[in-house]
Amino acid sequence: MSDTSALSLALLRRVADFLDSLAEDHIADLAEGRARLTYVPWGDTEPVPPRAPQPVKPRAGAAKPDPTAIAARLGQAGSRDEGRQLLQPLGVAALRAVAKAVGMTGVSKTPKAELIDDLVALTVGSRLGYAAMREG
Repeated sequence: MSDTSALSLALLRRVADFLDSLAEDHIADLAEGRARLTYVPWGDTEPVPPRAPQPVKPRAGAAKPDPTAIAARLGQAGSRDEGRQLLQPLGVAALRAVAKAVGMTGVSKTPKAELIDDLVALTVGSRLGYAAMREG
């Protein structure tokens, strides 16, 4: 076990022991946000003031993938594995946009893995299957 893991586990045990010593109404207050835990450094008597929450910054350079361009690349994939590798890094929303770009419907609740399989089958699989029938 790493030092960080061991420290985390020790901390969790101390927190669990502390919570176990509290009255039920105090635990409810903490859980519902009416009370808070604080940190008092060793040797001090006053808690460290809480930091203000940091605003969430959008990731710089995180461009949205172009579903039409991805669909085109998927149509040129040389194998099903290559198609899966192209789609795997995408999020579900981007995969649904690609599905819409290739004409798939009814994918609003389809899980990611199934959506990838369906997209690969519709684009790469059908093209490779057609090519195999023409050669055979």
